[in-house]
Amino acid sequence: MEPQIIPDSIDRMQRQHLAIAVILTLATGCDNVVWEGLELRLQPPISPATVERNRSTVSNIILVDATGLEVALEEPAQRIISLVPSATQTLRALGAIHRVVGRTDFDIENWVLEIPSVGGGLEPNLEDIIALEPDLVVRFSGDQDPQTKSRLDELEIPHIAVRPDRLTDLYASVRLLGKATGTEAAADSIVASIKNDLADLQRRTSEKPKVHAAYILGGSPPWVAGPDSYIDEILTLAGGRNVFSDLGFLYGSVSPEQLRVRKIDVVLISDRSQFDPRLTPGSRIEEIGNALELPGPDIAETARHIATILHDDRVR
Repeated sequence: MEPQIIPDSIDRMQRQHLAIAVILTLATGCDNVVWEGLELRLQPPISPATVERNRSTVSNIILVDATGLEVALEEPAQRIISLVPSATQTLRALGAIHRVVGRTDFDIENWVLEIPSVGGGLEPNLEDIIALEPDLVVRFSGDQDPQTKSRLDELEIPHIAVRPDRLTDLYASVRLLGKATGTEAAADSIVASIKNDLADLQRRTSEKPKVHAAYILGGSPPWVAGPDSYIDEILTLAGGRNVFSDLGFLYGSVSPEQLRVRKIDVVLISDRSQFDPRLTPGSRIEEIGNALELPGPDIAETARHIATILHDDRVR
């Protein structure tokens, strides 16, 4: 990816949130997403057959990742380096956090700080990776960091890519990590729980008036969540209507004029200081942290939180 994809006006913390949410965890390989200027556009997703192939075989464990790459493990991974914060959270939910020997600088929860960091999710420190002797690296799907993929191939370090564009991709990522760690039952349970919780939330919000909402990822001009993204799906399930669901891209920048002319009841943003409320006069600005930008096992809890914000706690 070209450096100008992230505007220079975004500071380091903004870059962390925007990179994690848009470029790192949401950008995919060229088989699914293409960049057009500052826009991220979606192509057809991985087929259900690929997800089904992520079931254990009698001999080797055959993993099929988000790019369609097949990786064979002789046994469940025991020394994992996670370059994806949402994958790190998933591994913890699977009961496999004790197998994680490396993380990124963007994994900042207290429970993960004792695990050594290998730098960023893109262009991590390869010397640190080698020193940790992983038997599996979980990385971001996409062509923004081809060097890491090629070096892992050269070093014969197994690696898999994840890509949570939609909720279905999130479920596939959980099952992929479950299979990689031999915790498939736990993975199935996590997926079933998320689906049940989201279905219950949808039932409770279905009769409520739709709240016109926008999710801002930061930046100047502001980046927003468009259609066909898991954020768009979560807004809908929470009883909202994504005011940018008519855009032709997953995530991208919009002009101040595009913000001003749209009816926006609520603006959701991870950090209130990164948005000028004058761009949406009359809108309620709600700071929700970066939980929605980490599509992992807690996504249903995040969706419930958003629903209570959109409907002023009238979700029961």
